Amino acid sequence: MPWGLRRAESRRFPEPARGAADPAHAALLATYLGDMVGAYGLGAPTGMAGGQSYGEMAAVLLPDEPVDALVLAYDIPDITPGRATATYLSHVCPGRPMAFAVSDQGRAGAHTALRLLHDYARCGLYERSLLIVVEQSVLPYDPAVPVEVPAAHCGVAVLLGPSAVEVSAPRVIAGAEAAEVVDRLGDVTAATVVLGTHLRAFEADIKADRVVLADPGQPMTGVWEALATVDGPVVVADYDRALRYLSISAFGC
Repeated sequence: MPWGLRRAESRRFPEPARGAADPAHAALLATYLGDMVGAYGLGAPTGMAGGQSYGEMAAVLLPDEPVDALVLAYDIPDITPGRATATYLSHVCPGRPMAFAVSDQGRAGAHTALRLLHDYARCGLYERSLLIVVEQSVLPYDPAVPVEVPAAHCGVAVLLGPSAVEVSAPRVIAGAEAAEVVDRLGDVTAATVVLGTHLRAFEADIKADRVVLADPGQPMTGVWEALATVDGPVVVADYDRALRYLSISAFGC
């Protein structure tokens, strides 16, 4: 049986993380984030009064069956100090999987993670895997430039393994222009195409059975939330303006 999508689940988290109101945690977070962003000339931490924890969000989304690999993809730093939140979940996730995080790819992060999991499975490793995409609606530092902050804390779990809904090799095209998505998706017709926020202008140019626009309030998780609600073949496309990454992943096409 081909390797692909088994199921996807999306969840919003209206409450802040348990540690958000803990002064000791706030002090530790300030030191951690200050060291992280200071090297890039960014502003000091601004506080996490309403922040979420990716570990807490991901724990709710863990499957009830064993997986071989767990990858967490995120863009905004976690409220919980530590760069690889996924490793803190491996011992509680069924199967005690190999785990790591992708945190420096912007909107391409989840596509990069999916590409890694796809290649692992193709080589006979980590056949059953879990991709968790998360973002929080509180920015923990002053970025010094305008950025898109999510409207809500959100997490999406994508369970992968032997499935009839095959995942084609995910693509992350570096140095791309957003308009390239039209040519890249030129042969996609019998599918639903989900477009990220920065690709909305090309909706009318995509020749597909159906085009869905991702939730504009969720810069990273918006396109992945659609996997939990759209039936049939799906292509997820996103673009990161800052990094100029065009990302495309196909399910069941």
